[in-house]
Amino acid sequence: MCADSTRADEPGGERVTLEGRVERQLVARGSKSERHAMVLVLPDGTQHLLRRAGGNAMRDPHFEAMEGQRVRLSGRLRPGFFLVDEGPGDAP
Repeated sequence: MCADSTRADEPGGERVTLEGRVERQLVARGSKSERHAMVLVLPDGTQHLLRRAGGNAMRDPHFEAMEGQRVRLSGRLRPGFFLVDEGPGDAP
């Protein structure tokens, strides 16, 4: 792991609730990690790569099922991704 990368299970990050549309987009273009992934696109055009604690970093059926939907998700903003811990389909 490079020095500036962040593991999903490390503490930290600002806790926020974001609302936007879930879309499949090409991420990490030109790198070994280039892939299609699920991102949350906010109304202002800001994009956040979606991750869940304990979820697969490369592919997550939980977010894939939300593709095209407008959702409200809560979690922590981390360098390079949004670590979601609450949203549609989660238990209260």
